[in-house]
Amino acid sequence: MKIKNLMRLFLVSTLLFSFAACMQKEIPVILSAELTDKGVAMNSFTTEDSIVEIYLVCEDPIEGELLAKAINPSNLEISRAKVVMTLQKDDAKKFTFNFDEGLDLDQVSKYRIDLRKK
Repeated sequence: MKIKNLMRLFLVSTLLFSFAACMQKEIPVILSAELTDKGVAMNSFTTEDSIVEIYLVCEDPIEGELLAKAINPSNLEISRAKVVMTLQKDDAKKFTFNFDEGLDLDQVSKYRIDLRKK
């Protein structure tokens, strides 16, 4: 009898954990017009906890600093992370942005990727 109860408890716990994992919202990621105007496109992205990963492709060479901004529902920036980008002609690469772990993800409505001006 105890084994059946343990099996049920394990099954219910597994189902609840799986359901909770599925409930995590995916926050959209968009590129700024400045990047798209320069021929940079984003083929995919993932957002998990305070980490954003994007896969960029380009037609022409481009260098600079990518600035990822966490934007709230009022369209205000609430956090940022940056990485250095160097892409050659017809190149592609994955970039990872690590935001502060204290970022309240419930306040993030989207991430915007900008090319940092010098």
